[in-house]
Amino acid sequence: MRAKGPGQSAIFLLDVVDVLSKLRISYAVVGALAASFYGIVRASMDADAVISFQGSKGNHKLLLSKLMRAGFDATWRQGGVDDPIAGVINVEDCYHNRVDLLMGIRGMKADVFSRTVVSSLFNSRIRIISVEDFIAMKVFAGGHKDIEDAKGALKVSAGKIDMALLEELTLNYGKKELKVLKAILKECL
Repeated sequence: MRAKGPGQSAIFLLDVVDVLSKLRISYAVVGALAASFYGIVRASMDADAVISFQGSKGNHKLLLSKLMRAGFDATWRQGGVDDPIAGVINVEDCYHNRVDLLMGIRGMKADVFSRTVVSSLFNSRIRIISVEDFIAMKVFAGGHKDIEDAKGALKVSAGKIDMALLEELTLNYGKKELKVLKAILKECL
């Protein structure tokens, strides 16, 4: 275990990524860590990743078992009918550092994992959601902080964003989300 105390969820994420990698489970870091990667510094007490069992040698029960065998507390919660997330695995270490593994976000296509960006975190390699997927997902989430994250990523990364792809990915979440994105683009660019 890499974390040596509380407040080290980003470091704990690396231990969780090790388990995901052994099971060949695709993942993309999202949330505050991805926001920071795209230039929007924000504090968070946990780390978040979206995962997919497609092409892996496991399912959520096997992943829970492997995480617990690694010495972590892991719980599964299935999303409700109206929940945009099909399920989430909450993982904690002995210091209460937490990683949330999100599964099946409504509107997010499986090819999200083919667009991840490989980066370094504490001398380890991690996969971060692409800026286009990040912005589309934030627009879909729709909260005030989410929209501010989307605007911040647009302002910082505007010249690096594939706008056609961004609009296509946002439309996957719905026409309302595409309308919100277009208003944000008008404001930010």
